[in-house]
Amino acid sequence: MLTRDFFLMGLLGASLVLGGCSAAAPTDDDDATGDDDDDFVDTFLGDGVSTFSAIGDVPYTGGQEDWLEDWLDQHNEANLAPWMIHLGDIKPQLAACNEQAYAAVATILVGLDVPMFIIPGDNEWNDCPDPDQAWAHWSSIFMRFEERWPYAVADVQRQDVREENFAFVRDGVLFVGINLVGGAIHDQDEWDGRFADNLDWLSAQLDAHGDDVGATVLLGHSMIQPVTLPFFDAFAPIAGAWSKPFLYLQGDGHAWIEDNPFDEAPNVLRIQVEGEAAQPVRFDVDPTAETVFAYERYPSGE
Repeated sequence: MLTRDFFLMGLLGASLVLGGCSAAAPTDDDDATGDDDDDFVDTFLGDGVSTFSAIGDVPYTGGQEDWLEDWLDQHNEANLAPWMIHLGDIKPQLAACNEQAYAAVATILVGLDVPMFIIPGDNEWNDCPDPDQAWAHWSSIFMRFEERWPYAVADVQRQDVREENFAFVRDGVLFVGINLVGGAIHDQDEWDGRFADNLDWLSAQLDAHGDDVGATVLLGHSMIQPVTLPFFDAFAPIAGAWSKPFLYLQGDGHAWIEDNPFDEAPNVLRIQVEGEAAQPVRFDVDPTAETVFAYERYPSGE
C-alpha cells in the first residue's frame, strides 16, 4: 500500500506531475511482485461475481475527512471489495478549489489497499470560480487515479477524446465511467460536446462487449436534473435497446435512491449512494442471479 505521507510529499512537491506518473503493473518477471501481490491479482479477477464498493460526495468537512479515513481502514481490514469507485464531489461547493484541497483528499484516498477509480463531480470542477484551473488540478491529481496502486488492473480502456472516461469488463459485467456532472453550465458547446462524447463511449463499449457480458454498470456523478436531461433523454433508448440488466450508479443527491426512472428502459436500475456521513456501499453483481445488483449499505456493521 502507498502510504499517505509518501503520497502527500509527492503531491505537494516543487513540481506536481502526478498526472504523468503511474505505478507500473507487476509482471511475472518482476522481482518486486511477491505472493501477496499475486493473491491480490487473483482477488481482483474475481470468481464469477463482480464485486466492488462505491462512495460519493465526501469529504465535505474536516470531520468527514476523519470518517473517510476510518471507513477506508475498515474496508482494508475486512477486505470488502477488490476495487472502489468514488462518484465525485470531493469537497463542498463553496470551499476553495486550490491544489492543496485536491491533494489533501487524494492523500486520504490512497490509504485504501485496493485500486480506486474516481470520476469528476461539479463541486471540484464547473462550479469553481475558475473551471479551467479547477480541471487542471483535478486532471493532475485524479486522472488515471487507479494507476497509483502497484497492482495489475488489466484491460482498463480510456476514451481517446476524453481520458477521464474509462471502461473494463470483470466477471461478465461491463463497467463504464463517464464525466457527467450537474451544476453550472460554463460553456454550452463544451457541455453538449461532453454529453455526445459520453454517449459515444457508452455505445462503443456496448457494441464491443455487449454480446459477451450479462450486465452493465454505468458510473456517473449527476442525478437526473434539467441540465443533464439531454444526456438522459438520449441514454434511455440506448440502454433500453440493449435490454440486459443495467445499473446507473450516481452520487450528487446525498440521499439513497433506488428506482427505475426510464419508461423506455425498464431494464435500467438507478441507485444514488448517500453522501457525506455514509459508508462505502458494497455491490455484488451477478448476471445469473435473481437479484443481479445486490448490495450491502453498511458492510462494517455500523
